[in-house]
Amino acid sequence: MTAPLNISRRTFIKASALVVGGLVIAFSIPQAKRFLLPGAQDVANKDAAKLPEPNAFLRIGTDNTITVMLAHSEMGQSIWTTLPMLIAEELDADWSKIKVEHAKAAPEYVHTAYGIQITGGSSTTWSEFDRYRQAGALTRALLVAAAAEEFGVAAETLRTEDGFVISGDKKISYGELAERAAGLDTPKAVTLKQPKDWKII
Repeated sequence: MTAPLNISRRTFIKASALVVGGLVIAFSIPQAKRFLLPGAQDVANKDAAKLPEPNAFLRIGTDNTITVMLAHSEMGQSIWTTLPMLIAEELDADWSKIKVEHAKAAPEYVHTAYGIQITGGSSTTWSEFDRYRQAGALTRALLVAAAAEEFGVAAETLRTEDGFVISGDKKISYGELAERAAGLDTPKAVTLKQPKDWKII
């Protein structure tokens, strides 16, 4: 495992309950330090002091469906597969339960490197690789914490696999844990998998 990554409020905003039950993770993907279009840096600097609005969302329903909202357009380059895979890997999700929704046109969905809402330049994977993995790892940590409460055991004794948290011969699905997880505080740091441990990516 890699060293824990600190999660600042400027990166991850909140975890909350869905109106219809379940868990939603709302997080902001910060703009990259290097901007690739003329004038993009000026736009970013103007709002640099503001806390960014959530611009990416991960939802877990009580039916175990996991929905990833993406601002990048799918044009045959398989981004709608790649980005959800990054989340699913760190989340230890059941890939068959993953769904994708396209984000609306809005300022909060600007490209993290270009500074405008655009897909292109073979930039999506490298600009979002770690950020989407962090979102998956954070969500997994919340679900494990919820399961620890449910089972009355230490979180360190639990493992995750295919959308379940497992404790010995007992297991509970992410969907069953979603509402409990929504009421927990988000962790201050998460640990990402090492490449040798990847199963989906």
